[in-house]
Amino acid sequence: MGRKKKNRGAKRNTRQKGDNEVTVRRTERKTYEEAEKKNETFEKYYKDQNIISDEMEWKKFMEVNATILPTAFRITGSRRHAFELRDLMKREHIPKLIQIQLEIDQKSEPIKPLPWYPNELGWQHSASRMTIKKDPIFQTFHRWLVAETEVGNISRQEAVSMIPPLLLDVKPNHWVLDMCAAPGSKTAQIIEAIHANDAQEIGIPSGIVIANDSDSKRSYMLVHQTKRLRSPCLLVTNHDAQHFPNIHLKKSSPPVQFDRILVDVPCSGDGTMRKNLTIWSNWNIGNAIGLHPTQVNILLRGAQLAKEGGRLVYSTCSLNPLENEAVVAEVLRRSRGNLILVDVNDRLPELRKVPGMTSWKVMSKEGSWVSSLDDINPKYRKKYAKSLWMPPDVEKLNLKRCIRIYPHLQDTGGFFIAVFEKIGIIKDVSVLDDTTSNDENGGENSITESVDNVEADSTTIKYECNDDVNDIEEMNQDDSVFTKRPSSTNQFIKESHKRIRTNESTTTFKSNCENEEEKPKSKQTGEVFIFLGSDNEDIPLIREFYGLSEDFKTDQLLVRSENEKNKILYLVSDSVKQVLSATDVHKLRLVNTGIKIFTRQDTNEPVKCPFRFNAEGMYTVYPYLSNKRVINFGLKEVRILLSEPTPLFDRFDEKIREKLESLEIGCIVAYIDPSQEEEIVFRTKVPIVLPIWRAHKSLNLLYRKEDRKVLELRVQSYFNEEK
Repeated sequence: MGRKKKNRGAKRNTRQKGDNEVTVRRTERKTYEEAEKKNETFEKYYKDQNIISDEMEWKKFMEVNATILPTAFRITGSRRHAFELRDLMKREHIPKLIQIQLEIDQKSEPIKPLPWYPNELGWQHSASRMTIKKDPIFQTFHRWLVAETEVGNISRQEAVSMIPPLLLDVKPNHWVLDMCAAPGSKTAQIIEAIHANDAQEIGIPSGIVIANDSDSKRSYMLVHQTKRLRSPCLLVTNHDAQHFPNIHLKKSSPPVQFDRILVDVPCSGDGTMRKNLTIWSNWNIGNAIGLHPTQVNILLRGAQLAKEGGRLVYSTCSLNPLENEAVVAEVLRRSRGNLILVDVNDRLPELRKVPGMTSWKVMSKEGSWVSSLDDINPKYRKKYAKSLWMPPDVEKLNLKRCIRIYPHLQDTGGFFIAVFEKIGIIKDVSVLDDTTSNDENGGENSITESVDNVEADSTTIKYECNDDVNDIEEMNQDDSVFTKRPSSTNQFIKESHKRIRTNESTTTFKSNCENEEEKPKSKQTGEVFIFLGSDNEDIPLIREFYGLSEDFKTDQLLVRSENEKNKILYLVSDSVKQVLSATDVHKLRLVNTGIKIFTRQDTNEPVKCPFRFNAEGMYTVYPYLSNKRVINFGLKEVRILLSEPTPLFDRFDEKIREKLESLEIGCIVAYIDPSQEEEIVFRTKVPIVLPIWRAHKSLNLLYRKEDRKVLELRVQSYFNEEK
């Protein structure tokens, strides 16, 4: 069923009065610039917290907070491809954008690289997203931006949101857990780090990224965002992060512990007020007080799951010390010396930042400052964790190693980051005597279980997290922006404490290569992952037809349906396979994994191998192919494929036509090497590989329209002449 378009502009109601007289009532939605951006409670709270001591700097801080957030984006993908796209943008788009900026507003800064982001792969433009989308002068740039975003080459992401993954320092062999991953922009950065060496090495990285979110709907949005990166190393799960289950790869093995863990927790999000108008009208201290216990629990669970010597990064888009330093202090103390803050001041030297706070106060929900829990009305005391207040040993915790980012420093949103290293085994995370939890029954505000006692069937807390999204939906709607914050702050704080059972069932997992008893299928909708056994009849056929190397691990192929005969074959990495084959995989609520490699083609023609390549996995499988069904194409052939849906063989030159006629019906691969073209006609020097269906007398490019659009942009002559 189609989705109704909302009228984002003026709403008009008319009523006829006589023959010609009409009264019109008109209500306009206020833009960010028009809306009132003032909240006295917010100003008083942070001024009294002394987050900025200098009066002139405080004034600048408030002035910048009242301006709309600039557009920021990140160039993604492998290093070689990302550098090429960066150079193309600098060559063809940046000069025009700078000229536009000078013509329309000489006071604003033109587009420029973020000075702290490595290799000029992060960029910021002073124009807002909606300006770039709607203003005709940005049409060419916006069209390029949309096309590259749709296929995952660009991530539309708030600048400060890019920082935590950089400080996580992920390597291709790391096992990484992103505990509160949706909508996925930070997860995408982690995936890129896992694949950092793809251009130099053939093969799938040994690392893995488990991207988790507590909300099932947001978990599927996470799949949509990360799918563009086409990584077989990604596994998406749906758990309350406070109770993320242990994974035992073998029955007698210890639970999996991770090299890197990102803990981007749910927060009040007042650092995002430059894009979220509701914060100006709805801000109150109750949000931070209510979320503090959840934040402590998630970070503690992350600390348990980290490997000794591993790194955790905790982040929020809140400015509030109750969600930041107070959480960090409590977790450091409850880890009993086995977790330390890392000084990362030498990393990202161009990033302007402020050290963490070592002194803060607590305001009650009624708006008065309270020096201790005893000052709280006994009737409401249970709603306040004692860890909100500064601990007695606060000076010993090195909280100045935390990072605070304020909007006025580099024209960004507000953010908080803390980087931890686990230096010992954490056996006890119970509340210390001097910070006893005030939760009834002692459960929700504390974690006291050992790492082996957390079960997978825990309830799910519904919450919304801080982050930006590399969303293409934003470009197809009006001025709505997908973030981890909801539109209503009041709804947010209510939902953050509402516990419900997740709708996601336990995943069904089976393996064809073992004669084990079939696990029962869940009554609710569950995901199915079935590995192909060594005796599968399709594998030898595919190997022989395409000349697929023995180095290609077909035991990492799986299907996701029990009802159809291997319609789509997905590829996962060895690490993902280990998790899916774990003895207690039934504890995991699996949402998605694997990239599409082969798809069974429906055809009326007799065909020896009905499996065709899927564009999603084409670059992954190509290094393992012989030249058996690979044909060299040039600019002329690419233009024919793009301009005609099913071009006949006789549209191609004699050499290619003879090659096509010599091959059996089925999928072929077109290999294009731009460096071999006499003219500079390709906007890329990276080889292109295209899956094509070779029918009886014609060809069909097996590309989605989004991929076709990007390919058109890569072909200089086609773009100039046809567009």
